[in-house]
Amino acid sequence: MNELNRNILNSNFKQRKVAIVLGFYDGYKFISNQLQSIFDQTHKNFIIFVADDNSKDKFSLEKLNINEINKKKIRVVIRNKNIGYAQNFLNTLVSIDGYFDYYAFSDQDDIWHREKLEKAIKSLEVYPHNHANLYGSRTELIGESEGIKLGKSIEFKKSPSFQNALTQTIFGGNTMVFNRNAFDLICSSNINQKIIAHDWWCYQIISGAGGNIFYDKNIYLKYRQHTNNLIGSNVLLKDKWLRFCKVANGYFKIQNDHNIKAIINNQNLLIKSNRKILNNFIKARNSCLLKRIYYFAKSGVYRQTLIGNILLFIGVIIKKV
Repeated sequence: MNELNRNILNSNFKQRKVAIVLGFYDGYKFISNQLQSIFDQTHKNFIIFVADDNSKDKFSLEKLNINEINKKKIRVVIRNKNIGYAQNFLNTLVSIDGYFDYYAFSDQDDIWHREKLEKAIKSLEVYPHNHANLYGSRTELIGESEGIKLGKSIEFKKSPSFQNALTQTIFGGNTMVFNRNAFDLICSSNINQKIIAHDWWCYQIISGAGGNIFYDKNIYLKYRQHTNNLIGSNVLLKDKWLRFCKVANGYFKIQNDHNIKAIINNQNLLIKSNRKILNNFIKARNSCLLKRIYYFAKSGVYRQTLIGNILLFIGVIIKKV
């Protein structure tokens, strides 16, 4: 690539406009650091859509020390009733007017690395723009104080796919960035139903429709772990034990019930091969033992780790999936 073409490419990249959906609920303790980490991004062309899910202490720019230039980058929605974090993110996303090239989710208490948006967009630029493309990455885990280092999220080895998305999501919404076609796909899906998590839904519907999924093993975000986390990590032994308990007590099955019902209501968006996978997985959940094993194997559904797949198979055997 000659210097002229390289300069044109870099210039076009910097012009990519990003909509960032930031879910907020009584989050003043950490929000200033999170917003500042977004303002400090190397990619500057973005608008932040703060969605306050009917907080007791409502979000207000006047309560934060933000300069006038950065205030112009923020739009605020205050809900008159609490709809839950998944619906708060999704409803805010689909209500965004105007054209954006890329879309991202943000929690209220993380800290982004300066190059987070830039790295994500550059990773997505390699795919055709007329496809639905989704990016997500690993995270560094910190405590309530940024200086408390708790480790890193698991580095998954297997490729992302719809067969994987049916039973787990491999990266958090706080790492996700996706293109306009993926946004249009999410908007065309029926979100007015029980959806377990906004990030899991995006992984399911985009992979199900044959979109491209980019899993980045690098880390560009500090994910804060504290008592108010809605969803924590899956790194510590106690986290794995809790997930085993969820399989044993049927919670995982209830999650799958909701997910599958939601996907069935949107199966018109799935490509043919993934509709077959979905049908085989449904049969695996509802048949007698031998047929459960047969259809489960035929579906090819999997989780990312050996322990996860063992628990998944046990769950199929005891009808807890």
